[in-house]
Amino acid sequence: MNRVSPRRKSVKPSRPQPSERKRVLPVDQREPVAHQVVRRLQDMISRRDLRPGAALPAQRTLALELGVSRSSLREALSVMETLGLVSGDPGQRTRVLDASGVRDNIARRWRYASRYSEKDVFEVRLLLETRAAWLAAGRVTPETLAELTTSLSAMKAAIRDADLFTASRKDFEFHDIIVTLSGNRLFKEIHDMNGEAILASQQLPLARHNRLWEPVKEHENVLHALEQRDPDGAAYMMQLHIIRAADRIGIQLQA
Repeated sequence: MNRVSPRRKSVKPSRPQPSERKRVLPVDQREPVAHQVVRRLQDMISRRDLRPGAALPAQRTLALELGVSRSSLREALSVMETLGLVSGDPGQRTRVLDASGVRDNIARRWRYASRYSEKDVFEVRLLLETRAAWLAAGRVTPETLAELTTSLSAMKAAIRDADLFTASRKDFEFHDIIVTLSGNRLFKEIHDMNGEAILASQQLPLARHNRLWEPVKEHENVLHALEQRDPDGAAYMMQLHIIRAADRIGIQLQA
């Protein structure tokens, strides 16, 4: 007579309770994870938790510590390299750069190189945004002037706080308000479709940490021309701003 051995109950591994799970980054559905990582690491650099010359942990380790995917981390590090906050040479650990302004930290790698160059983006911006500023001057309202003033004030505050990522976002916002105000829907569509590359082009000059206030002054000049409802003045100041922004990273544009 064969004995039937009693069936063993399978024991499922217990899941960690929510309080046991390590999550460094707060969950914010309104902002991409990569952007949250940039803010977190930038804050650590500002607080000197990460000092100039320090090597970041390996990407696998750092992604686990932050509770994010490696792809989100790589995207964040690429943005930080564009802003001149870290250096990520191939085959070497990513290192924190000196953000004191003593030296320039222009990125040596352009993350859109397989599609177009930095100069390509600046040339499109020179054509599109110069005309957009001319059109915007004829359509400006007290409400849009207030939006531009608020955006510019936020950019200034971010620079004072050494928050270059927010400064770049407010830089983009200022220009986007003007493109929208132009009333040209195709301008707006082109600007939206290429928003990430345009934002990256605005981040590149911010790696010149000793020249951070130059774009602020240039924005003030554009805003003043818009307040005067001066189309030619607004177009000229926007053109000059983009030419100078390109020059800050060594690109020469012809007006």
